Amino acid sequence: MKKEGGNLKKLFSVFDLKETKIDLYIVLSVLYLTSVGLLMVYSTSSIYALDKFSDTSYYLKRHLIFLAIGFFFMIVITNLNYIALKKIAFVLYFVGLVFLVLVLIPGIGKEVGGARRWIDLGLFSFQPSEVMKYFLVVYLAHLFSKNREKPQTFSSTIVPYILITGFYIVLIMMQPDFGMALILLTLFACMMFVAEVNLKYILGLGFTSAAFAGFAVMSADYRLNRIFSFMDPWKDPLGQGYQTVQSFVAFCIGGLTGTGLGEGTQKLYYLPQVHTDFIFSLVGEELGFIGVLSVIIAFIILIVRGFKTAVNAPDFFGFLLVFGCILLIALQASINMAVSVGVFPTKGLTLPFISYGGSSLISSLGAIGLVLSVSKKRIT
Repeated sequence: MKKEGGNLKKLFSVFDLKETKIDLYIVLSVLYLTSVGLLMVYSTSSIYALDKFSDTSYYLKRHLIFLAIGFFFMIVITNLNYIALKKIAFVLYFVGLVFLVLVLIPGIGKEVGGARRWIDLGLFSFQPSEVMKYFLVVYLAHLFSKNREKPQTFSSTIVPYILITGFYIVLIMMQPDFGMALILLTLFACMMFVAEVNLKYILGLGFTSAAFAGFAVMSADYRLNRIFSFMDPWKDPLGQGYQTVQSFVAFCIGGLTGTGLGEGTQKLYYLPQVHTDFIFSLVGEELGFIGVLSVIIAFIILIVRGFKTAVNAPDFFGFLLVFGCILLIALQASINMAVSVGVFPTKGLTLPFISYGGSSLISSLGAIGLVLSVSKKRIT
């Protein structure tokens, strides 16, 4: 007799870790980071939410919705056969291209602080670049794995890869979002390296990209000001260096054990964007060095186990897919934390799994679903 609820059982078989090869360390790391994020989003946003919406839990409730959607996608994607992505890789890439164009159109793209990075959908805003970067990973993984055995020539193989990635980077630079463009450029170079593309092409791309990056920085005053304030934030502590200085203050107040959850003071309009870009600073203030260290360790476990999953993938496509997803998370987390402690210029990037932001949270959890999908079929 056929058992009832077969499809439902199959969908939620992801929770039966004994019956799958899913990496428990990855799952637990993500659960820990999202739990910290849930607590910190409420703590950091409650005062601002009360002033703006007369509801201290406004951002918390929205974050819970994003979290539920993200975990739903993670579970569904985990149970899909990642090989099927090869068939829709170009479609995903093209959809990403369309959305990156749409966000630049006045009336469709929402401009905030001089940047047009969001599409206003009424109840919430959608940031295409946060999702489309993973679409790029899927398409590059497909192309690199498909052409692995073909002879490498600059015109027939390398140029198409550069154009494919270049379209995304140029459109993101037009928003402008220099930080995300830099991440995609790094992703592309690293994927070329692990895909065993001739090193001379990678080095050539690196030198050319460095020249363009230097030009991009020099051609925009606000980017130059960020560099100068990064080098000496105390020179203008109430102007260009304000965010960095206030972030330092948060870590200093926190000390070893922190002020306690909800007891931080930097969220009282001293540190801007505290529930998004600078949430790591409030982790330092309220949870102290111990809390900061626990978050860093969770990310390290996630990244190390993710790369191990990539190495043990059953095929080259799976390897590149996991490598790209984990690298994106690692780059964004590293840059966000580096900005918070003053070792990198401000970039406007969220901290994966922790910062408030539906596009970032949902896409990051979806990427973990891809990693777990490959993990289920790993060789060892």
